[in-house]
Amino acid sequence: MDGGPGMLQVTDRRRHARFEMVCPVLLRDKPGRLIFRGRSADVSPCGVKVVGPPPAAVSVGMDVWLEMKMSNPSPTGPSRRRIKVPGFVRRVSDIGDWKSVVIVSETDLPLEVFRRRG
Repeated sequence: MDGGPGMLQVTDRRRHARFEMVCPVLLRDKPGRLIFRGRSADVSPCGVKVVGPPPAAVSVGMDVWLEMKMSNPSPTGPSRRRIKVPGFVRRVSDIGDWKSVVIVSETDLPLEVFRRRG
């Protein structure tokens, strides 16, 4: 955004593009207790935005396990697969009556997350 001389310029600070993807998501604390159930809204190689109804027993900085149940891109084998990666909560916000939780994964999400079933 260019506001002219002396004005603040805002640029997109995302390191990776986001892709719309909807699948069931569970967030668990490090000991494995379920703390939030929702669905993905979008994903990038290093994180996921999850939305769902409260209560969301999560807080910024919390270490979590992100579990996603998604379509298997392989034409053979089961139609669904589960991906589980460690991460931490970057942001928690309200979206109407629901919560939005942004998770940054400690490792990049597997590339098959971004492939469609063939």
